[in-house]
Parts: sequence; C-alpha cells; structure tokens
Amino acid sequence: MSQKSDQQFTELLETAKKDPNIIGFFLGGSRGKGFENELSDYDPRMVVNDKIADEYKKKYEAMELEDIDLSVLSLSDFKTYAEWGSPEAWDRYDFSHVQVLVDKNGEIQKLVNDKGSIPPDKGDEFIRSSLDAYINYVFRSVKCIRNDNQIGAHLEASASIPYLLDTFFALENRIRPFYGYLEKELDKFPLQKLPIKKRDFLEKIQTVLNSADLSIQQNLLKMVENIAREEGFGQVFDDWEGKDNWAMEFRP
Repeated sequence: MSQKSDQQFTELLETAKKDPNIIGFFLGGSRGKGFENELSDYDPRMVVNDKIADEYKKKYEAMELEDIDLSVLSLSDFKTYAEWGSPEAWDRYDFSHVQVLVDKNGEIQKLVNDKGSIPPDKGDEFIRSSLDAYINYVFRSVKCIRNDNQIGAHLEASASIPYLLDTFFALENRIRPFYGYLEKELDKFPLQKLPIKKRDFLEKIQTVLNSADLSIQQNLLKMVENIAREEGFGQVFDDWEGKDNWAMEFRP
C-alpha cells in the first residue's frame, strides 16, 4: 500500500477518536486480523450516532480515499447488521478476531465479538445441520464413484468441504473463515479439536478438491465421526441408518 493510504487511515483514526459523533471505529478485512500483506488495502468500519448517520455517509462517500474501503453505519444499523440468519450473515467472519480501535460507549467491542461468533443458542443446531450436510455430500460422492460418474463425484466432494469446515470451526464456536484466509487462520488461530496437523488437514482437503479421492474422503468422514461422537453429536451419524458406514467402507 502507498504512504498516502497509510496516512489517510491514520487521519481517519485520529478523527474517530476526537469526533463525538463517531462512536466506534475498527478495521475489518485482512488487516483487522493481522493477515495483511504488501497488497492489502484498508477496510475500516465507522459507527456513528443515528441522527447524523446520513450526513456522515454522504461526507465520507465524497472523500477521495486511496485503497481505503470505508463503511459508515449508524449505531442502530450496526446493531442489527449481519444478524444470524440475515442476508448479511455471510459477513460475520469479518468480525472474528477484530480489536476495536475506538469504542466510546463500551458496546462496540461486544457487538463485534458477538457478530464474529455463533450465537450460543444456535451452535448445536448449526453443528448438526453442517454434519448432516457433510455426510450427505460424501455419501453422494461415493455413490457417483460407484456409478463411474467422475464429474458428479468431483462436484459432490467439492460441495462437502464447506460443511466439513463449518463443522470443525463451529465445534469451537467459530465462524468458518473466508477461503482466502483459511491457511492464515489455521496458522494464527489453530483449531484445538482438529486431531491432525494443519498441513495434513489442508493436504487432504486439496486432494479431495483435485480428485474426489475415495480413500481420503472416507478417512475424513471417519475422523469427523470420531470427533462428532466425542462431542455429543453421534446421533447425526446414527440417523443415517448405516448409509454413512456404507460410504466409509465402500470399495469399487
């Protein structure tokens, strides 16, 4: 990034600290998690008093900023933004691991933390649904392998991976990261319940994506079953009435 963008961000931060209408200010994106590189831009979010929100949105939209994608939200809008199940819920990961830089009402950091995690009353349901979807796609991929349907096997196997990741992250009340951040996420914030090394896990995922490899899919499914049963979610597998076992044991 250029010195100009660095300077402009510093000026925005100093303004946020001094302006009483600005309640909160923090960095999203890669910089908000310490994942940045020399090409990373700035993705700051500014939370302002409701009464002046429209005025400040117009003010900052008109500002010429270099490599800075500034979002301005009213406090009311920010409180409801990216609620679980909302159209913006896809953006919840952006709030994970974020340290608020300006928090004048003592509420912004708590809101950020809540948005960057799974609601306590939704965790078990989310894990069960993610597990069920993961089993389903592996089962369908194995059926395609049995039927010598290569493209189907690849597509079903690829579709299983998001649910595999959802499951492991949700077991630790964490949101699955954006894919571009996955390796850095696992480096900086390791999954404590992952039973194999990060590198081995990523290599298995890569192999499944590249080839829908049957033995790797079966190995991962067995690994997930062991963890699920240890964590109290074995019923999800039991509900498959043996089809999961068929998928794990099938040989061409």
